[in-house]
Amino acid sequence: MLRAYLNYGLVASVVVWAAIVGVMAYRLNESPWRWAFVALVFAGGLTVAAIFWIKKYVDRQMKSSDQRSQE
Repeated sequence: MLRAYLNYGLVASVVVWAAIVGVMAYRLNESPWRWAFVALVFAGGLTVAAIFWIKKYVDRQMKSSDQRSQE
C-alpha cells in the first residue's frame, strides 16, 4: 500500500488539483484569468508526464546498478 501511494499518490494529487483548477477555469466565463487557469491545467499535465519520466529514469538506473553489482 505504501509503495502504491509513493508511486501514484503524487500523480493522483496533481490530477485532482488540475481537475479542480479546470472546473474553476470553466466557471470563469469572461474573466481575463480564464486562460491563466487553463495554462495551469496544462502545467499539471506536464507535471504528471515529468513524474512518470523521472520514475522511468530512476527505474532504469536501478536496473543497471543491479546488473553491475551482479557481475
